[in-house]
This record gives sequence, C-alpha cells and structure tokens, in this order.
Amino acid sequence: LRFGYNIDRDFAFGVYQRFQLIYGSLIMVVHATLFYLLIFHTKMWARSVRAGYLLNQAQMFFNDVWTCFLFRAYSLLPYPIFFCNGPACGALGAGTCFVLEHLFAINSVCTILFMLFMMQQQIIPPTSKMAFTRR
Repeated sequence: LRFGYNIDRDFAFGVYQRFQLIYGSLIMVVHATLFYLLIFHTKMWARSVRAGYLLNQAQMFFNDVWTCFLFRAYSLLPYPIFFCNGPACGALGAGTCFVLEHLFAINSVCTILFMLFMMQQQIIPPTSKMAFTRR
C-alpha cells in the first residue's frame, strides 16, 4: 500500500489482538473483585446509590466481554475503517455488531448519569426544590 499503511496491518494488528486478550482476562478479575465489594461491603450505602453502582458495574462487565472476546474490532488508521474478527462478527454480521457496540456506549452514559443523579440526591437537603426523593 502507498505511504506504508500496510505496516499497521502487518505488525500492529497481532500485538493489538494479544493485548485485547490479556486486557480482557485481567479486567475480568477486576470486575469480580468489584462485584464482591459492591455486594458484600456496601450495606451502609443508600439503596439507590448501591443499585446505580451495581447497574454501572454490570454494564461495564458486559461491555468488556463484548469488546475483548466477542466483537474484537480494530481500527485501520488513518482510514475510517474497522476490521472485525471476533466470533460475533461471523455469526451476526459486522453491521449488527457495530449497532450493538453503539448501544453499549449509549447505555454506559445512561447508567453513569443515573448513578450521578442518585448521588446528587443524597447530598442535597430534603427540603430543597431540587430533591426528587423524600427521605
């Protein structure tokens, strides 16, 4: 290819695929630890904040499983092209996989906003006009 664009494909792709598997394996240990801490060591937290953190952690867990093991996309820079070589791409098709990836991104923003809203509700006084829940 012109301008040496094949270097990315020939050398960096294998390194990136190995990194994705190593990262995915390590992050599963982190997720397991966080689930343990959230379930057994947060009894004093408000129920809504705890639910928000658990929902956010579950969403991030599913996103990491999807990204690291099932989807496995690789961007071919400087082209606006993604190469998908995960098992889900062969089974579902690349278009469906990219739609699911966008749904994960939208869902992560929604769960983080929910969690921040519940934390904000915990620190404002109950008599405030901004309080939606009464304690």
